[in-house]
Amino acid sequence: MTIAIHLSGGGVLVTATDTQTTYSSGDKADSGKIISRWRANPSGSIMIAGAGDVLYMNALAQEISHGFDKFNATFAELKPEIERITQAFYTAHILPHEGKLEDENLPDFALLVAVSHQGERALWNIEKTLVTEAAIFDSIGIGSATAEPLLGKLWPEYPTLDALAILAAYTIWRVKSSVDGCGLKTEIRFIFQEKMGVVPMDRIKQWEACFARYDLLERHLFYHGMGYQIELFVPPGIQAKLPKLPPPYTKPLPEIMKEIEALREEFTQLTVLKMPAS
Repeated sequence: MTIAIHLSGGGVLVTATDTQTTYSSGDKADSGKIISRWRANPSGSIMIAGAGDVLYMNALAQEISHGFDKFNATFAELKPEIERITQAFYTAHILPHEGKLEDENLPDFALLVAVSHQGERALWNIEKTLVTEAAIFDSIGIGSATAEPLLGKLWPEYPTLDALAILAAYTIWRVKSSVDGCGLKTEIRFIFQEKMGVVPMDRIKQWEACFARYDLLERHLFYHGMGYQIELFVPPGIQAKLPKLPPPYTKPLPEIMKEIEALREEFTQLTVLKMPAS
């Protein structure tokens, strides 16, 4: 049970996951779920995140990562090579169990692969032996039903590294707060200009503190947009004992905008990549 997402835009690839691993015993562990590799010749990077049976997911991710490290053909030949590795792994490690185990006990896992090779990029989703391509984002794991609508709704019109990293962090934060089985920390890695990068954990924690503050403002923004005021509910038996009921209240719009501007200013100081002044 997990949430893993891939995002692509503006020449950037971003991979993000939660770090909670839940075992059949019910025990939980804090562990990274992204395998990544960079090579100089030929230039390229790969990030692999998985969901499902941890041992099988990690084993296939490692085989794909090692295969990518040795790969020196064209970009068009890379997907067939990933498919070959996946098919060989499935034949060797999954097919022998079929017919011997109940369906629910068969190893079950999925992978997301973000890859850059000689200046070309792609996102692939691996389910059993099927390798499919995603356009701008994809997700796997129990948290996908929550993550996918958020990504579609909040996708930036002009994606940048910082915009996609913040969107990834917000999506994982939302999933962790609402989906049982997803939790603990958030891990984010990225490929930018053919190089690998990692968003520091302390930066993600700072973003999450801002998300929590924004969450409190969102309700007031909604009611302002709808033209309603939030009324305090007082049980009838208590109303008679009160000298005067408090009036309906919604945080004043100028006050909301002031708090949003403060969040905006804070986020500008919490970027992943600070570009030099022109």
